[in-house]
Amino acid sequence: MSNARVLVVLDNFRVGGIERLALDQLFALSDMGISAVAYYRQEKATKENPNFLDLEAQRIAQKGIQINAMPEGDLAQLRVLVHLLRNNNFSIVVNHSVGASVTLSMAKLLSRNRVTVKTFIHQLPTLSAPIQRVKRFIYALTSDELFGYSAAVVQDWNERLDRNPLSKALLGWKRPRVLRNGIYLNRLPKLKPPSEERSKQVRMVFIGRGVAWKNKEFIISSLRSMAPKEVRALLVLPSIESEAREELTAEFGELIEFEIGKKVEDIFFTQNDINIYPVNYGPKAQFIESISLNCLEMACLGIPSLVTKKGCSTWPELEMAGVIKEVDWNQSNNFEVALYAASQVRFESGKIDEFKSMISIENNLKEILEFSR
Repeated sequence: MSNARVLVVLDNFRVGGIERLALDQLFALSDMGISAVAYYRQEKATKENPNFLDLEAQRIAQKGIQINAMPEGDLAQLRVLVHLLRNNNFSIVVNHSVGASVTLSMAKLLSRNRVTVKTFIHQLPTLSAPIQRVKRFIYALTSDELFGYSAAVVQDWNERLDRNPLSKALLGWKRPRVLRNGIYLNRLPKLKPPSEERSKQVRMVFIGRGVAWKNKEFIISSLRSMAPKEVRALLVLPSIESEAREELTAEFGELIEFEIGKKVEDIFFTQNDINIYPVNYGPKAQFIESISLNCLEMACLGIPSLVTKKGCSTWPELEMAGVIKEVDWNQSNNFEVALYAASQVRFESGKIDEFKSMISIENNLKEILEFSR
């Protein structure tokens, strides 16, 4: 497979988990000596928001990775993909956009290229509106292989299809299988000791976009109720409104810190940090994925994560090792006890190396390439 050429397709390069995964795959493929190129569908959405093309510009250039925007419109994008498939010897298409599946299938037909399209499902079907959910089921059927990044995604996908005989018969003949995410380890920072004056303070860390289901407000409310204690907070966000930041700073002062629009490797993490990921998919969510890419990044640094209950089935090893701990967010005492317990945990370098070996993006890519043989 050393001569393989891989085409990576995704919607955009805004700061988010899908986009981070796609870039990590591209970086690792380059290190493996496998030629890859990426095309994304939404240039405007990328440019108008915090994005990884800006944040990772230096590494992208150093590795000589080609990343190109496609023109707007399905027909224009079809033309681009037909041209690409006709003029390149791609062996695999790694597709992170379910919406692009039909266009890719048509491009294969028109270019007479038998390349294998592997589509990755990154969202629980339950989180989509009913019509959009049905569309996603139909679009996905046009791919050669389907993968879900977590057990929850695959379980939710299958449960939705199996609810009635009609959907099971018409849409259920091709099912996704679990292929876990991973991290490009070379971009992770080194863990640093806390400053002397803050050596006893536990720092709650929230990393991610401020979307409602990620439940950033839990960090704020927890800091508010626990502020007299030895605890503070760090919010790592792609962006924040200046008014909101000023209000939080006025309320908490030095107890709250912000890192805005930065890569993880540019942030000062310490042994006193505890990553908090209090996702809340709402009452209709039967399946939960509690372990984000940021939780995996923190595990590779030896930083524990407190996560939502019943969502660790994709990475049971990490929960058993104690670097992931499930919490009932509705019970404040449960959270405080878990936070204090996590702050006492220290992982030896050998254990952290085990986490890194388990989480490396190379595992993800080896399975993708192996499935193509």
